[in-house]
Amino acid sequence: MTTVTELQSETPSRQELVQRAADLVPLLRKNTRQADQERRIPQENLEALDGAGLLRMTRPRRFGGYEIDALTKYEVLSELARGCGATAWVTTIYTDVSFILGKFPDEVQEEVFSNPHVRATGTLIPTGHAARVDGGFRVGGQWRFNTGSLHAQWVFEPAVVELEPGQPEVCIFLMPWSDLKVIDDWNVSGLRGTGSNSAVGEDIFVPENRVLRLLDVKENRLKSQQNKASHLYQIPTFPYIITSGGSTLPGLARAALELFMERVHARPINYTHYERRSDAPLTHMQVAEVSLKIAAADHLMRETSTIMDEHAASGEPWRPDELPRIWGIVSYTTRLFSEAVDTIRLACGASALSDGDPISLIARDAAALLTHAIMMPTTGLEHYGRSLCGLPPMTPLL
Repeated sequence: MTTVTELQSETPSRQELVQRAADLVPLLRKNTRQADQERRIPQENLEALDGAGLLRMTRPRRFGGYEIDALTKYEVLSELARGCGATAWVTTIYTDVSFILGKFPDEVQEEVFSNPHVRATGTLIPTGHAARVDGGFRVGGQWRFNTGSLHAQWVFEPAVVELEPGQPEVCIFLMPWSDLKVIDDWNVSGLRGTGSNSAVGEDIFVPENRVLRLLDVKENRLKSQQNKASHLYQIPTFPYIITSGGSTLPGLARAALELFMERVHARPINYTHYERRSDAPLTHMQVAEVSLKIAAADHLMRETSTIMDEHAASGEPWRPDELPRIWGIVSYTTRLFSEAVDTIRLACGASALSDGDPISLIARDAAALLTHAIMMPTTGLEHYGRSLCGLPPMTPLL
């Protein structure tokens, strides 16, 4: 087994990490139907991700992690999505949760990351309850959308608790997955391979040091002493998570265009004289528009990474408009990438109705992401529009 000490010696560049992701694309594409049918990520995919070091991107360096910057995260996750949207989404959750774990007390990180192959998940919808007891808390509840739950050892779940009498607030509670029960209820049309099942638990003891106030997470008040100087952990939690959410659709859109271009010279447009779709002006318009939508949306998403990385490097305070702008960009690019995928789906004709057609699966995964609370175009655009009008945000995350 690889040791943490051996892992620490690796310091791959952004280019190398993106290339590692690109090298996995053929394998991930081969396994997309298996992931969709089994409603979980194939073990072969997980082992490939682990072997490539892509599950350690946001782990602290002292535990063999890379502490990547925001742009590297975006490029790697997007590249993985060219192969499999579900695998990219599960990697996103593992990556984001490792990032948040880097803000927990150092002794908690020792406990979690002592296993160099550990995987952890988390959710942010506070449907749990908790009460203070000696040494910690007793936690219970039912939580939905636990992406990656079938292959993880740790999870944090949010719950409402009174840290002070009469003052309820939301905290996140880190627990071993063995303390909870996974409910097999992820029966959906898109992103089926993420295994985003519900979880339930009751009367789970969580020690004091495995609890973070959501307000501290929002304000980026780290409990870790060793990570306070890190570029990565200087990035505020919620914009980082929001941009992670926007990193899968770019790869899905690129994959849809690539797969369409592979067939465009060999298939006709039925009931017309075009024996090859590539000869039709309609096709020329479709692929040109899709290509430019992808490029425009990618440019905007890179802007969000630049904003976060520049603030982390300089330590300069954030302007009031920047956090809402990031969310607005993610929502807007979600629309653009989704429109690109849908244009390709329609251009394929009836063949894209088949469950076995890879573009059909891409379209279903893209449609699922379009409904995610973070990426819904209406939500992020409203937050950004309110900031442009000088109004306060209508969300606890900003």
